[in-house]
Amino acid sequence: MKRSKARIISRMIGIGFIFISLMITFISFQNSTQQVCVFPAGSTIAFVDLDGMDQKQARMKLSSVYEKPIQIQSGNSSFYFSNEQIGLVILYDEMVSELDCGFDGNFSSFWSYVWNQSKNEIIRRDLLYTLDEEALSSTINEHIKPYVTLEPSPYKPIPGTTRFEPGLSGITYNQVELVNRIKQEITHMNKNIIRLELIQIPAPPPTIEQITEQVRSIVMNEDFSGVVEIYAERMSDHQKIQILNWYGEEKEPGVAFTAASTMKIPIMLSTYWREDVPLSEMMEDWIEYMIVYSENDPADRLMEQIDVIRGPLLVTNDIQSLGLENSFIAGYFYLGAPLLNLHETPANQRSDAFIDPDVYNQTTPEDIGKLLSMIYECSINPSATLILETQGKITQEECNFSIETLALNKMGALIEAGLPEGLTIAHKHGWSQERDGLVHSFSDVGIVYGPEEDFVLAIFTYSPDQLLFDIANPLIARISQTIYNGFNPNNQIAWPFPE
Repeated sequence: MKRSKARIISRMIGIGFIFISLMITFISFQNSTQQVCVFPAGSTIAFVDLDGMDQKQARMKLSSVYEKPIQIQSGNSSFYFSNEQIGLVILYDEMVSELDCGFDGNFSSFWSYVWNQSKNEIIRRDLLYTLDEEALSSTINEHIKPYVTLEPSPYKPIPGTTRFEPGLSGITYNQVELVNRIKQEITHMNKNIIRLELIQIPAPPPTIEQITEQVRSIVMNEDFSGVVEIYAERMSDHQKIQILNWYGEEKEPGVAFTAASTMKIPIMLSTYWREDVPLSEMMEDWIEYMIVYSENDPADRLMEQIDVIRGPLLVTNDIQSLGLENSFIAGYFYLGAPLLNLHETPANQRSDAFIDPDVYNQTTPEDIGKLLSMIYECSINPSATLILETQGKITQEECNFSIETLALNKMGALIEAGLPEGLTIAHKHGWSQERDGLVHSFSDVGIVYGPEEDFVLAIFTYSPDQLLFDIANPLIARISQTIYNGFNPNNQIAWPFPE
């Protein structure tokens, strides 16, 4: 009896334990199904602490941080842009999806709960995003650029003068730098204000067209009853000014003029073409007296060194081989020298613009200007055309000697009269008494070394009557000053002489 009662009690106790076990299991199962997958302590995404947050909470917190607008400040103006405006898409879902607690099903969740097992590991990762830079640039151009930039206005010719009125400076900014700054800030939790640095743009110099028109007006205002042709070339970009005023009418440039002493520049080059430096003392003296003092006898002596009879023709071959087809010298300078050849050129065969130039030596402003341009380039560039075309027989050193010699020609008139004192002007002037015993033309050609721009300038004038120096000199000086002022607008000078 007592034994039977003990069995019943022990069975009841066993059943109780089983019931309790089942209850515990059931409760544990229920709890396991209600587990929330959260980021463990120490987890960060894009530097945002997500400790204890589930995916939804983490997404909201990330959004609250990274959806703040970008602020750009320029002076007293501020610009605010949303992520959408700047083309930024932050990939929140992809970032928070890395949270994985290992709950693949009910049994898996229950088992992990019972044994306190989880694949939930500390997560640390950077910001994931895409950026449409075209959209960003478009927003900047639409909402910032119109309000902070100002286009500069160029210098303008001052009518009736040789000068140009200063333009207004402009304002701009560095767009590439701004885009880079924005790209840096979008990855920061606490976005800094981007301060837009504005850049001042100096007023652009006068255009070639403006300078050309100002020179045209200068020639017209002089009321010169003759022919004026001008060739100018800015050496920094080789933009050119070419004008032919034919008795008050505009015509296509390219008139054949008497070269006179400007032909001594090709003679000097032909000498260097055939002679190595240093030259003999005698030849150096001949070049100096020919260029600086414009003496004819040294020019003849130098051509005789090339060839006693055919010297002028070889000088002509030299310059025409360089592409200067309108330039030649057909005889020596001495009085009564025989004419060695009768040259026909495109310039002296024009029927619409012919001034009966000397058959002994001729050139055009463009030809002699291009030759000076070659000398200038040769002086600074060991691979210049003049060096290559002469197969190195004319050297950079010889080009510099040529310029130094031309710079010694100081007469204070013609081109020089219109330019500032102290400027380096490597030039050669020319005029001569022609067959009728009158002076019909004055010319001056040279390289001008300006404080802002260097340029080549060739000016030729002609009158069918006697051309007085007092007429040609101020005309050439005004032209040279106008071109100088146009190419060097920050260093302009005014006409210094009484009208």
